[in-house]
Amino acid sequence: MILLMLALAAADRPASRPASRPVVVSSLTTQQLLEYCQGKDGDPTANFCTGYILGEFDALSASGDICPLPARASNIEVAATVRKYLRARAKKTGTGAPSFVVRDALRDAYPCKRR
Repeated sequence: MILLMLALAAADRPASRPASRPVVVSSLTTQQLLEYCQGKDGDPTANFCTGYILGEFDALSASGDICPLPARASNIEVAATVRKYLRARAKKTGTGAPSFVVRDALRDAYPCKRR
């Protein structure tokens, strides 16, 4: 019985996945997010693009990964910052996980002072 349990546990582990590669669960690619984020940077419309960006902004803020100043962190400013970043790096980001690209844009715009 113990051998069977060990065999089943080993079968559940992917043998080919490197330990340093993060697992990203997303049906959205960066290219698709870029398509959703077309338009003017300062567009105040509540849409998928803005919601995706602000959701990640909230998660990163709550975890202390970014440190926005209230005067520089309006919804429009945050969305515009990420839209610009996406456009500037669209060819470099490929079809990978958009959450990493948005995270990088927000880290650049709202860094935390390191002690």
